Amino acid sequence: MLKLTKIFRDEFGHTDKNFGQHFLVNDHYLNEIVESLEISDEKNIVEIGPGCGALTLKFLEKGAHVTAVEIDKKLVDFLERYLFFYNNLEIIHDDFLNIDKYQLPPQFSFAGNLPYNLSTKILMKTTAFHERIDKMVFMFQKEVASRINAVPNTKDYSWISVISRYFFDIKKIRNIGGGNFWPKTKVNSTVLVFTPRKRHFQDSNREKKFLEMVKKSFVTKRKTLKNNLKNEIPDIENILEELFANKSIRAEQISLEGFIKLYERIYT
Repeated sequence: MLKLTKIFRDEFGHTDKNFGQHFLVNDHYLNEIVESLEISDEKNIVEIGPGCGALTLKFLEKGAHVTAVEIDKKLVDFLERYLFFYNNLEIIHDDFLNIDKYQLPPQFSFAGNLPYNLSTKILMKTTAFHERIDKMVFMFQKEVASRINAVPNTKDYSWISVISRYFFDIKKIRNIGGGNFWPKTKVNSTVLVFTPRKRHFQDSNREKKFLEMVKKSFVTKRKTLKNNLKNEIPDIENILEELFANKSIRAEQISLEGFIKLYERIYT
């Protein structure tokens, strides 16, 4: 077990189940995460949920400036006690979902082992910082990562797949078994790397309306797209026939580019 995690375990004996805390203790996998961010001296890293600081310490030793956002006061106190001598560390005691743009550096990379029950919300929150992000590396529950990284015509494809790829190119690094965490977990995890891509819509109102349309398209997955959208778009059946030659097409059959084409046909 890694030194900081062992110290925490010896002091407190357990993690807080309310926050879903499971700390990665496999040093090889931690190094892979660090390497995936291509850290150089003075690079800004925003770490969401640093936990005991195992990953934080590796970033600091690489010379990065780390802004660690931690909701658990016990962990904030722990990190302040054991990492106080690093002047390239800033700790923010808050829920990341409450963080605003003024609290983070002008340009940075995100990293973190995300709490599984909030990982989708956190991922969507990061899009608010899209223009300032160099790269992101996050660990998700394996099933959630599969939905994020899914492609059309697969069972995992959903609105989160489309919206994630609207903002980012996504690459899977590896799966990690539950035995590599303390405490051990019965679920497996997956590490994904996100690289920002150019957003199609420059107008924020059009972009917001597009993202809402994507979500509504998947609101009832078993229904056809025309049934999910017919209340808002009376002519949807003819539009689908025109664009896809299939008026009974389902949302999970349509790529990101297809959704953009659909939006522009409807609202332009």
